[in-house]
Amino acid sequence: MKKITSFCLFILITTSIFSQDKIIIDGKFDDWINIPAAITDSSNNVHDTEGYVEGGIPAEFIEYSDVDILEVKFANDDSTLYGYMKAVGSIGRTSADSLGHAKSGRYYFIFTIDVDNNDTTGYPLREGGYYPDSKGYDMNMEVEFYNGAYNTGHYLNHEYISEADYNANWENDLAQGIVRLAPGTYDWYSQWVMFADSTYVVVEDKGPVYQGIIEIAISEDGHEAEMKAPFWGFLKSPEGNNIIDVNQTIIVSASLEASGELSEEAANLGYTAGSKSVWGSNTAEPFEYYIKSSIVSVEDEKKYLPESYALNQNYPNPFNPLTNISFSIPKMTNVKVEVFNFLGERVSELINKNLDAGVYSYNFDGKDLPSGIYFYRIITPEFSETKKMLLIK
Repeated sequence: MKKITSFCLFILITTSIFSQDKIIIDGKFDDWINIPAAITDSSNNVHDTEGYVEGGIPAEFIEYSDVDILEVKFANDDSTLYGYMKAVGSIGRTSADSLGHAKSGRYYFIFTIDVDNNDTTGYPLREGGYYPDSKGYDMNMEVEFYNGAYNTGHYLNHEYISEADYNANWENDLAQGIVRLAPGTYDWYSQWVMFADSTYVVVEDKGPVYQGIIEIAISEDGHEAEMKAPFWGFLKSPEGNNIIDVNQTIIVSASLEASGELSEEAANLGYTAGSKSVWGSNTAEPFEYYIKSSIVSVEDEKKYLPESYALNQNYPNPFNPLTNISFSIPKMTNVKVEVFNFLGERVSELINKNLDAGVYSYNFDGKDLPSGIYFYRIITPEFSETKKMLLIK
């Protein structure tokens, strides 16, 4: 399998133009018609979520149509991953105490990703009770439904091997916007919702409700759902490389999992709706996916060029010591980007040269600077803007 394509620090990166039409998360699915199925899955193969030994199978198969996967599709453009699943039953259906049910149910729409094609990093699926088993899964793009409604769209990092490892590293890693690809276990992971302004919130299962840059939409009949997860929410490596990027091969495992107060299995056992859980899960066979990027004709390329100047908020912010500064220019021009301290003293000149129209990003390293407020500024003959960022060590 191919390895991740990485970028060195302090190299200016131009965002590629993508040829694939963007998928719109609207619950209509017309834009998925020409995308082939990555995996089709047989019905009636839902199992319990109890763990099982390596090389084994789950303890029990149950009736639970709402998590019974039939088809999985996967796609991307140059900034976002998209996932689609079709199920026998209703995706996202949970019991709700507001409807008189005794328990508030949970439901998970999950794409688990081996980002580095390495079985020694991340965790094996069987540890979470998922079947069929495979190893090396580092990150999740995931949506949780709880108490009858969409709860959070979040990212997960499964790179911690013990409670001590987790407690010593997760908070600092997330504050720096980094993911360390290392051996992990299912029991210890960081989980966050990312927002468009580069802020994030750490979340746990069952709320409270936070809906950030991950989006999901479900068909009217509940049988189909689609989601999007922008690349940048997966964060970066300690070296400053994107964890998810174009020209990268990943391994993807798709799962539906839920607590099952409304499952057929619960009804078969005589439980009243929403009174007791019968957890069920269905995982499709993993598949290899190449995150493609291509430039189309000059005419089509022009459609995707920026229409105006823009200086984006740095990410992550606050940062320690690395952050990414990006900007857009609609035509060829001279561009200068500088960083200043709180006293107005220039501490870095990131770029000062002529650039073609496009979207650019640059990694800024504050390792030799003290903690504090800094400002970064873009200057062109027709545009200038300044934004604030915070370095915390």
